[in-house]
Amino acid sequence: MPQTNFTNGSVEKAEKNFHDIKESIKGLYDILSIGLAEKDDQIYYEAGKENIVGLYKNIIELMLNDYGLRKVVKKIKDSDIELDIVLNEILVEKEL
Repeated sequence: MPQTNFTNGSVEKAEKNFHDIKESIKGLYDILSIGLAEKDDQIYYEAGKENIVGLYKNIIELMLNDYGLRKVVKKIKDSDIELDIVLNEILVEKEL
């Protein structure tokens, strides 16, 4: 069955989103490496590194769990899962 323009567009958007996520994770890792290179900051560097690696692993595991991911997406669409994140009193909201 041939893919429609909508399907092709969705796949391209998802691939771009995944690429952007990878680039953001790499950027955060680089910032940690540059900003916390001092010995006194080693514990923060290691903690940040663990969190970034954990984030990437969880994204990959979530994407590979097709059935579970579809259920989570449905919950997000039904507003059963909160997407907003508060980072140092700055609210990061996802527009749907």
